Amino acid sequence: MRRIQRRLWVTSIAAGAMAASLGSVALAQSPSAAAPAGSKPQIVWLEQGAGNPYWDAQHNAAAAAGAKLGFDFKAVSGNLDPAQQAATLRQLVDQGVSAIMLNAIDPTATEPAVQYANEKGVPVVTLYAIDPNSAASVTFDEVKVGETAAKYAVKLLTDRYGEAKGKIAVLTGIQGQPASDQRAQGFTDYMKTQAGIEVVDEQPTQWSADNASATMQDWLVKYPDLSMVYALSDTLAVPAMNIADRGGRLCTKDADYTANPSCVQFVSVDGIFIDEVAKGRLYETQLYSPEWSGYKFAEVANTVATGGTPDKETYLDALLVTPENAACVSSMESDMATKTADFDFTGSLQDIATARGCTLVSAD
Repeated sequence: MRRIQRRLWVTSIAAGAMAASLGSVALAQSPSAAAPAGSKPQIVWLEQGAGNPYWDAQHNAAAAAGAKLGFDFKAVSGNLDPAQQAATLRQLVDQGVSAIMLNAIDPTATEPAVQYANEKGVPVVTLYAIDPNSAASVTFDEVKVGETAAKYAVKLLTDRYGEAKGKIAVLTGIQGQPASDQRAQGFTDYMKTQAGIEVVDEQPTQWSADNASATMQDWLVKYPDLSMVYALSDTLAVPAMNIADRGGRLCTKDADYTANPSCVQFVSVDGIFIDEVAKGRLYETQLYSPEWSGYKFAEVANTVATGGTPDKETYLDALLVTPENAACVSSMESDMATKTADFDFTGSLQDIATARGCTLVSAD
């Protein structure tokens, strides 16, 4: 098992269209991200769906890896349908591509297709999960992500009350999805060791900003003494924060609990809105960087596509972002996003941050 140094714990995200023949399988990315077919290895990323900016950024980074490492790349969509995604996987195998990167909607549904790929000699690299039947798996320890957020939350509550106490609610994603369940589990399990802290509610959002907003509106009424919200994605945290802000209940750097004792602090995961940490509205997140992770996924796929033997399991490591390092990390992520083709993705996020002079923050 391989870990890219100093653990970065991330989250998995999901999402286009499948056609009757492989030649008509829809791209789940911008056309510029796909390389033209040629004699080089053909690597295909079979995504959950299409139209998600996070996925698009990952696919563009994988295409950049292809340009540097010498493989042709494209991304196709599973149309958010497990059965269609499994059928598309079989189509890709029949086409004889060099390797398939699979972000499964439901690993159980795609398991027979992965076995079919093995029988036909087409290696599959599983993303965001561990599949012993795949040639390799690249994932994040979601339990650790949640635990890291919990440890930092305890620090914040101790600073606020002089001891570890308070009421917390959790905005989750999709029940039954490992990324959601495990990320919540890591947080709530750690909080069970804190006698003065109570997790009063956990609500699934289906990763929907509208659902997060509606849930937060209910919580402001139901829990007038709520101290904190833990969101499993910045995309859930920010809309909920906006609701709290409109209700005069958002803790910020400029209007914290000393000025507003009933305000709610927010901690989150995935680093999509690092700028909210820099602004002093979000107290913590963890950077996964779609560009960095997309590039790292593609490196593993290239190894199997060219006959190499990668580690069976690779764990990527997330970067804890707090007000202490948010401005520096935000600049780093901006360069990854705007200069993807030329950015040097060598090493872990911690390595890259250190080279740029960013402070590494520990939750311990």
